[in-house]
Amino acid sequence: MSSCASSYKSINPSSLYYNAHELKDGIGLSYKYDVLRENGNKKYAKKEFKKNIKIVALKVTNNTSSSIVIGQNAMIYVNEYPIIPMSTQEIKMEIGQSTPLYLLYLLLTPLKLYIKNGNSFDSPTETYPIGYLLGPGLAIGNIGVASASNASFKRELDFNNLVGREIKVGESVYGLIGIRDFSYNQISIRLNN
Repeated sequence: MSSCASSYKSINPSSLYYNAHELKDGIGLSYKYDVLRENGNKKYAKKEFKKNIKIVALKVTNNTSSSIVIGQNAMIYVNEYPIIPMSTQEIKMEIGQSTPLYLLYLLLTPLKLYIKNGNSFDSPTETYPIGYLLGPGLAIGNIGVASASNASFKRELDFNNLVGREIKVGESVYGLIGIRDFSYNQISIRLNN
């Protein structure tokens, strides 16, 4: 019962307080780690930690003289090394809730409730097959919640994807990226040479 599916709570990167700031090549970057955990997405945060993936909220401000596109003329760096952020589908597959796991609740289907009528040893016992309702009900309910949560998570990742997005001169945009990293390293964005 403790491994029930949980609903997804939106991160909304534009409403976060960013505590890390970087300026390179005229591109201002503010970023924040642990956004899943801080927004109450414990199941996702637990898998994020277990798989050495970090979902990072970013605020990118283009102070250059031309538009930039992350992944084309600007790259994301982690500790001075260029990286390619994970695709939104890859993130969902790695840290999304596993819906088939909740089919295990079907094992509760043969469960029966026995109620004795009276206090004596040979009192009649009534049997109620509660498993027929309990097992499938828990399985379907949890699969529905997990599927809806995963869809909301993927939708937010797609909507806030910064890779391939044009950032005009003077514009600030907010987004989310997924990186494979076991630590909380410094992130920067630089123009390609």
